Amino acid sequence: MMLKATSRAKEETTAQVFERRLERMETWKAALREVANISGWHLRDSHESEYIQHIVEVILHKLSSGFSSNTNNLVGIDSSAEEFITSYYDRGNKVCMTGICGMGGLGKTTLARVVYDKFCSHFDGSSFIANVREESEKYGLLQLQKQLLADILEDRNIDIRNVYQGVDMIKKRLHVKKVLLVLDDVNQIDQLEKLCGEYGWFGLESWIIITTRDEHLLVQHGVHKIFKPNSLNSDVALKLLCLKAFKNEQPKEGYMQLSQGCVRYANGLPLALVTLGSFLAGRTMDE
Repeated sequence: MMLKATSRAKEETTAQVFERRLERMETWKAALREVANISGWHLRDSHESEYIQHIVEVILHKLSSGFSSNTNNLVGIDSSAEEFITSYYDRGNKVCMTGICGMGGLGKTTLARVVYDKFCSHFDGSSFIANVREESEKYGLLQLQKQLLADILEDRNIDIRNVYQGVDMIKKRLHVKKVLLVLDDVNQIDQLEKLCGEYGWFGLESWIIITTRDEHLLVQHGVHKIFKPNSLNSDVALKLLCLKAFKNEQPKEGYMQLSQGCVRYANGLPLALVTLGSFLAGRTMDE
């Protein structure tokens, strides 16, 4: 009787081991299929040594593209980022266009940068176009289209001659890619129309983030959701000021009243608090 029970136990154990091996084999097969479907890079007329250098640069970029932002000194950013991220997950597998809107100094760009650094490695390609207003005035939208395509396609030899050709290339090359794109400090509808015109320009689960001071631009472009960061409350604002002024979360002895006055003056604006705190660092109360 005991021998039969032992034999059954061995059979069950052997069956379980076999089942685990089958599962592992299926996992390996799936991984090999995925690798086989990855398209390679064509040398075209390039020299092999130049292309190897390009491959090295791309790999280094991917290795360093994790959550590189240190949010320890970005006071109050974690809760804002968490709330903002839900706007993407709420869309399921659809393309998501989210706007971040508010006055200057409220932390729109900082929020976009933190989210970008945290999630860019989860997309087929990503691009952060900073200072769209300023850059488009200096160099034109064609240059920004080239930057967008070069970043996402990882190809620095993008050949487009005008913005209309740029629009066509963005549509054709990116409509099957899951991309993360940030357009920072947009101030004209033409910028949006030429860089992220429609949802169908990008592959499923793509995320387009637009920062601007002009809420109407976002409404006009038909973004999925408009996020408005709140100014910092007095406790968080005091902490941010003190980190910049005293390298500590609390004021130095005797500086509490003066620090609270600075906090009231800044009215919860992160940029104002950082600027004031940095300016006051190392100064006496009289100064």
